Amino acid sequence: MISVIIPALNEEATILDCLESLAAQSIPRATYEIIVVDGGSSDRTREYARLVADRVISQKRAGIGGARGDGAKAANGDILVFTDADTHHPPAWLETIQELLTVGGYDVCTGPVRFYNPTFCSYLVRGWRQYYFLSHLFGFYWLIGSNFAVKKDAYIRAGGHRDISILEDYDLSLRLFNTHAKCIHDRRMVALTSARRMRSILGYALLYTNGYYHYHVNGRAESLLNYPYPVTIALRQSALSNDLKSVLKKINSAWNNVIEYG
Repeated sequence: MISVIIPALNEEATILDCLESLAAQSIPRATYEIIVVDGGSSDRTREYARLVADRVISQKRAGIGGARGDGAKAANGDILVFTDADTHHPPAWLETIQELLTVGGYDVCTGPVRFYNPTFCSYLVRGWRQYYFLSHLFGFYWLIGSNFAVKKDAYIRAGGHRDISILEDYDLSLRLFNTHAKCIHDRRMVALTSARRMRSILGYALLYTNGYYHYHVNGRAESLLNYPYPVTIALRQSALSNDLKSVLKKINSAWNNVIEYG
């Protein structure tokens, strides 16, 4: 069985479109389950989710990573599929995943993430993500939370998602790489997601610079738990600049490991 896991928090405006696209997949509905992990919504997210999803569970662990982990723990399937509540899925999406992880023999699969309501910022982000393909030459696949699937045994072997919200997909990608999971990027496995949060390229860049700083320099999971507001990031900017060399050194070391062992 395939288990599709969707974290959600106050997503009444988007979740039905997401779930309806999943309910209309080309494989038989009995072969997959849909699990929505609700993070304590105050709107009608849970009500809407129950119309389509097989189960709506309450989030217990912290962060987006924790929500995905809660869904994985509750899943009955041996293939775990991760996406977001503001994402749409073409009819053959799960069929492609099933083919890649069963017939294809891969442990992990992912595909393009495109935006159905693009902004200027989203165009730049999509262009920036093209460099991810360079890492494929060394066996490293940077997974994006709205569009990837993994065999449950490989997920458990890598330790699953940590209780963080920033770079939770990057963190899992590194740990899957370290366990030598067999990955593939397939262009047929496309997902369409929202660019509603991509309003400012500066804010987006500072958000992830802040994330890399905490991930590679101080290593504190609690610093990766909550998305900081742009003004908070700006106040930390001078501190980030002072540690930039250290950040770059650690990122470079991670890449060297990818190249050496890829």
